[in-house]
Amino acid sequence: MEEEGVIKFQLHWQASDPALPETFRELELWRTRLRAIGGIGADPRRYGGIGFGNLSRRCAEGFWISGTQTGELQQLGREHYSLVERWDIAANTVWARGPVAPSSESMSHAALYDRRPDIHWVFHVHIPELWRRAAAQDLPRTPAGVEYGTPEMALAVQDLASNAPLPLVLCMTGHEDGILAAGQNANSCGEALLRAIARAPAS
Repeated sequence: MEEEGVIKFQLHWQASDPALPETFRELELWRTRLRAIGGIGADPRRYGGIGFGNLSRRCAEGFWISGTQTGELQQLGREHYSLVERWDIAANTVWARGPVAPSSESMSHAALYDRRPDIHWVFHVHIPELWRRAAAQDLPRTPAGVEYGTPEMALAVQDLASNAPLPLVLCMTGHEDGILAAGQNANSCGEALLRAIARAPAS
């Protein structure tokens, strides 16, 4: 498995003003819930203590996403979100602005927004139990040899999302414990993820 939390795409980032409070209010509500169950955070026993998990929402200019290495923070403020304005999957390049650089998983989020205009929210968590039982739950799964943060992962995520009903929960097989959820609104996205997690121990 590759090291968690490393930005692998070429990033063009410009420091700018933080998001308005209403931009991240729902994101923060769901981040709190997902962090409480261990899907987002930083743990010295996991991935060498590197922070994990991120959330985003579509906007007119692109999408807002939690900043890189913010998993260890109990709560995020407006200064912890970055606006991804443009991306090029083939060139493995992201253009963003804000008070913090965007998450290392920005390309996977971008891939979903790019392919599906009806996706407005994407949650990326690390849930070992669900990841290990993805096949038993018949979750869509990216190929095992496709690593996180690469154009290949972004394209694999796009392929899985192309004709899937929403909300969608999928497993990033080549990204240890990585799970993506996508939906038209925050609650449908989050609740679908929680239902999948609840089923995992019995799978």
